[in-house]
Amino acid sequence: MANERGDINQAVAGEANRSDRLRLTVNLRYECSSTMRVLVTPALLTLLVVAISMPHVAAETTTITNVSYVRSALFDVDTRTSIPPLTVNATLGFSDAKAGEYLAAGIFDLDDGNLVVGMGSSTPDSCLTASRYAGCIIALANNAGSESMQFSLDYPKSTWNLVLEAALLDNNTHPVANSFSDYTFTLNVQTGLTLLVKVPSNVSINIDGVIGSPGTVQLVLPTGHHTLSAPEFVAIDNVTRLKFLDWSDGSTAANRSIDLNHDITLTGDYVTQYHLAIVSPVSVNGTGWYDAGTVAKLSIGSPTEPMGGILGLLGGRWVFQGWYVDDMMNSSSPQTSVAMLSGLVITARWAPDYSVPLLVLALVILVSSGVFYATRRKTRKTRSRRRRPRRSRRRPSKRR
Repeated sequence: MANERGDINQAVAGEANRSDRLRLTVNLRYECSSTMRVLVTPALLTLLVVAISMPHVAAETTTITNVSYVRSALFDVDTRTSIPPLTVNATLGFSDAKAGEYLAAGIFDLDDGNLVVGMGSSTPDSCLTASRYAGCIIALANNAGSESMQFSLDYPKSTWNLVLEAALLDNNTHPVANSFSDYTFTLNVQTGLTLLVKVPSNVSINIDGVIGSPGTVQLVLPTGHHTLSAPEFVAIDNVTRLKFLDWSDGSTAANRSIDLNHDITLTGDYVTQYHLAIVSPVSVNGTGWYDAGTVAKLSIGSPTEPMGGILGLLGGRWVFQGWYVDDMMNSSSPQTSVAMLSGLVITARWAPDYSVPLLVLALVILVSSGVFYATRRKTRKTRSRRRRPRRSRRRPSKRR
């Protein structure tokens, strides 16, 4: 075999209408000695076609165990990818293999008999195939053992009936009689379309009841009806928040539904709002949330306002002094406005006016003092009269 180069292109026993379509590309390297090597470059190898009508004896030299696969997936028609990826994992065992034989395996479509488009890989030994089909050929170094194989599948059908077939090939790449084993299974694949939702990085969108990570979300979803929910308000800090405005398609409902029958991109528009707080002993107008860049209007009902409690009853009042921001007067007018470029705390300063209560208090004290003095004086006169002794009338004595 030294310095010889050739192609392997042998037909495998099985139905002719299947074998003509089932091919794997083989790249085989045989080590003949330390100085001589034969390289068989890529050739088309027709293999692993098991006739449905051909009676089978229970597999004698190959086994298929530990099969796992994704039972359902979405197929993104735009990227031609499946979510999650369609993979099939299995352990393929062999025994009583002869020197120079191969272990071959592949996944076939039961509906049309074709070898599925994809890729095959194996450990601990690598596949000799480097093709676009979900198949694998391994040159066996031992007469018994096992290989862990993985097959990735492309171009799926909605309901995909598949079979994983394995067999031993002799040194002429003919299937070894009674070495076949198979495992049938079905995959369900739905057509998926892309939903791209663009929102600010602080916003988390709820799609079909699942809250995603903050920021823009891109999902491949089954066609049909889906729910979409955006928070009306998102707090950034104590004085800053985002307020939902509308969707790019014109809808103003934060909670809505969509019919995904084509790829959809939606943008959720939010506006930044800042909070205006007013510190004042008297009720004033203007506290609340404002869109960034807008003008907030502040006002008071009157430059003077009655105090609460007994002082108010006595005529005490507050006299407006002005609007202050960080201890600096912004305006002394009862009505003013401020640009909302950030969160603000404004103090409405009022000076207490106790003049009327003090006057009333002085009058009360004066009247009370007068009443007290008059009452006391009258009481003293009454007591004085009671204590004054009566004068006795003495008759003059007769002089003798």
